[in-house]
Amino acid sequence: MREATNLSWTDTPFGGARRPFANRTPLLAAFSVNATGHSPAAAAVYLPLPRARSLTVTDGTVRFGFHAIAAEEPAETSAVTASIDALLVQARRQAAILAGHRLGDQLAALPAAGAGQPARGITAMRAAWHSQPAERGLARLHDTGSGPGPITLADICAGYNLALPADIPLAGPDQATSQILRQLLIYALAIALIAARNVDRYQWQALHPGAVVEAAAWDQLTDLPLRLL
Repeated sequence: MREATNLSWTDTPFGGARRPFANRTPLLAAFSVNATGHSPAAAAVYLPLPRARSLTVTDGTVRFGFHAIAAEEPAETSAVTASIDALLVQARRQAAILAGHRLGDQLAALPAAGAGQPARGITAMRAAWHSQPAERGLARLHDTGSGPGPITLADICAGYNLALPADIPLAGPDQATSQILRQLLIYALAIALIAARNVDRYQWQALHPGAVVEAAAWDQLTDLPLRLL
């Protein structure tokens, strides 16, 4: 099983004392999930939300936490699915906003958890994603793919001056695990930024999520080429 994170509090991302931003800052959690074949993978990005103003950011000033996980062997599938489930449960209960790009469909494609491991978080999120208005006390849901038609995340990013790397292929069984994690982190960060922009908490002239992720995760994704723009 492969993990990549910049968090010292991966088990409790919303209450840890060693976060890279103030402890009481509300967080936006964004998820991107790959369920290709029998090797599930997912990335969660945690973006701090300023309370009373819109924050102007550049590639060098975007601050975020991340946790990505992927199965490298079939025997790890249940453990990874259970980890994704736990991340979703925490985000739904404690994030201010939970964002994804057609996340309900991505979760529907995940392999089932093992015997004795009911994936309540995944099941609840799939149901809530398509029914939207958020339940009281739970994160507000934001779907960047809620428009009509099969709009890709790349198409939406272009409208927000978010330049995705041109070398990101579709996830597939021949990709290295670290390459899948890099791809999911870039997608999750882009989703988080779009959601934050749509609630008037972030603004920018132009951003390059690939370069931002490389700067934050270079030490964990070192076997990948540095083609970012």
